Amino acid sequence: MNNPDSYKVAYERERKARLLAEHLLDEKTRSLYDNFLKLESTVNELKTTQQQLIQSEKMASIGQLAAGVAHEINNPIGYSISNLTMLSEYVDSLLLLDDFMLTHMSAIASPEIANAYQKLRQQEDIDYINSDIKPMLAETDKGLNRVKDIVSNLNKVSHSGGFEKELCDINSLIEESLKVVWNELKYCLTVNKNLTELPKIYCHPGEMNQVLLNMFINAAHATKEKGVLDITTAVKQEEGKQYLTIEISDNGKGIPQSIMNKIFDPFFTTKAVGVGTGLGLSISFGIIKKHKGKITVTSEENKGTTFTIYLPC
Repeated sequence: MNNPDSYKVAYERERKARLLAEHLLDEKTRSLYDNFLKLESTVNELKTTQQQLIQSEKMASIGQLAAGVAHEINNPIGYSISNLTMLSEYVDSLLLLDDFMLTHMSAIASPEIANAYQKLRQQEDIDYINSDIKPMLAETDKGLNRVKDIVSNLNKVSHSGGFEKELCDINSLIEESLKVVWNELKYCLTVNKNLTELPKIYCHPGEMNQVLLNMFINAAHATKEKGVLDITTAVKQEEGKQYLTIEISDNGKGIPQSIMNKIFDPFFTTKAVGVGTGLGLSISFGIIKKHKGKITVTSEENKGTTFTIYLPC
């Protein structure tokens, strides 16, 4: 007859073995899950790095192309603007001569000549030309100078040379930039500022202002009705480095995922014709890269967009 105590001992031993097996299985499962999370995080980081490398390579190629195009366009634009200035002065002289002739025609010419002159003026519609030629020249000058500005912006995209840096307070630059565009923002955006105390960093203030202006104006254009613009500054650690961050968020229409990898390309824009040239974000990308920083973007359609600028401290 079997001893009941031996059954008890065997049962207890089996129970402990089962609990140990379950514990080991839980640990293995937990370890596998942790490894899965790490692997997923690594894959996402690799995807982000790959996109940044592709964007960087693309910008380098486009930058070389832009530099060549800008150089070729600069000369004809320069002498066209110069010639237009001279033409405007010549037109002023001709208009002055016509006015003189009309005023003194009766004294310096026979009635036949005077009548012939007046008839020719009517035939050629000189009065209309006089009223139209100055605005037309002014519009042409404005158009040529716009092309000149675009070429200048292309140079900024492609140029990677040195520049004079100053010790700057980023929070102060944000305040200055907001004042510049306030007339455009105040009708469509409520601005919330979460500016924490920051260390001063060396940067080019004019270029940083340009980046901030581009971001603020884009936020205004992205909101059809009364929107919200949140501006947050902080100091963060990433990959063992300390960065000063500027987070600019709006609750506008957002950016479709299908075009997310194109938004920093020169001349790419979703805005209506005449609203923008499509150079704002590409210039901002180039400026931040020159400052050894980076720009990231997250967006969801109909919910908003967040741009985060990282500047090394």
